[in-house]
Formats: sequence, C-alpha cells, structure tokens
Amino acid sequence: MTPRPDRLRYLTVVTYGRTGSTALQAALNALPGVLVRGENYGALRGLHDYVQALAETADRHHASGPAHPWFGSRGLRLDDVLAGLREQVCATLLRPRRDTRWTGFKEVRYEPGHFADADELLDYLLFLDALLPGIAYVVNVRSAERVATSGWWPDHHDPLPVLRETRARLEGVSAELAELLGPGRVLLLDHDVWSADPQVLVDGFHCLGLPRDDDAVRRAWATRLEHGPRDDVGPGA
Repeated sequence: MTPRPDRLRYLTVVTYGRTGSTALQAALNALPGVLVRGENYGALRGLHDYVQALAETADRHHASGPAHPWFGSRGLRLDDVLAGLREQVCATLLRPRRDTRWTGFKEVRYEPGHFADADELLDYLLFLDALLPGIAYVVNVRSAERVATSGWWPDHHDPLPVLRETRARLEGVSAELAELLGPGRVLLLDHDVWSADPQVLVDGFHCLGLPRDDDAVRRAWATRLEHGPRDDVGPGA
C-alpha cells in the first residue's frame, strides 16, 4: 500500500533551464524516503486555473434552482475540490512508493514568458500550498552569464535580460513566500555556490526538515550528469 496523501509531505523545485536542477533533483532523491519527480510542462497550472474559476463561482453565485444560469454553484465546496485533485496528482503524477515520506516534483518553466509578472507567479506557488499542504519550496538560481553559455540558451537571441529578470523574480518571490509561510518552508539555493560545496545542500536540506543522509547527498553531488549539449561545467551541472 502506498501512503495516503494526508500522510505525505511535499516539496517542489522551482527553477529555470540549465541551473543544475537535475543534479539538485538527484541529490534530493538520494535522501531516504524522498521521491522527487521530474518536469511536467507545468501541468498543475491547469489545475490552478480550474480551482480559481470554481472559487470565483462559489464566491459570487449561490444558485440551486435548475432554471438559474449558475445552477449548482451553491454546492461547490473548494476543500472537496482540492482533496480530489490532491488524490489525482498523487496517484498519477507523483506516484509515491510504499516507503515514500516526502514527494514532489521539479519544474523549470518559471521564466517571464510563462508568468506575466511576479504577482502571478506568487499566486501560483501559493496555490501549490493549497493543493499540497505544507509544501516546501526549493528555489534554485544561477548567474545569468553562466546559464547563457550552457545548454540550449546560446540558441536564444540575447538571453541575458530574461535570465536576469527570472533570477530576480525567483529571489523576490522566495522572500515573499518565506514571509507569508514562515521558517522551514523555503530554501533559496545558488548553483554557483552549491556546485562548489555539497555541504550547502546538506545544510539546506536539513533546514527544511528532510530526512538525512549526508554521504548520499555528497555522492549524488559528485556524479556528473550527461544530458543535452555543452554540459561541461563539472559536478553539480
């Protein structure tokens, strides 16, 4: 039997392309009882829109008669909606194992092209906390200059402005999340720091209350990943 959603703890890696996120994912998965799935093309954003539409319906309309244009709105219960979606996400996307205690996913689609502004990004990340209660956010950034020379970014015209804006947004949103949610919920990591010293990951994971296996994290950190072009920046790439 796999653990029920209400017995799991959740985390998500919030980042952008070529910031070492796959190495970070591997380090998290090296921890006992932790299962972090990879990218999903921002699949949960559709659920965010769905819940937001139902929330507005439930807030503004309370009709029950079959001849009313908002028939059924009185019966909407957002807690039930979220509970059902949580079951679905756990069963299909996260798929925890019998020994899983922490589960979640990473996503790299957080550049300005995916979110109109920082407020929209913050709103979505807070939705994840409603969908997966108590979720911890591992926010990972990297210098724009280093990212621009890695992987697919050289194929983009003038990537530096968007990369700088992306980093600034994620750092700002991290601060807002930490203020709103309190300690032990947000970990802001800089690839340029942790790629040089695995102890940064060890200490950061401990601050989030994750299960500990310091040696396993160091071994995962030291494993070179081979994916995509120009992955030539050593451990933690």
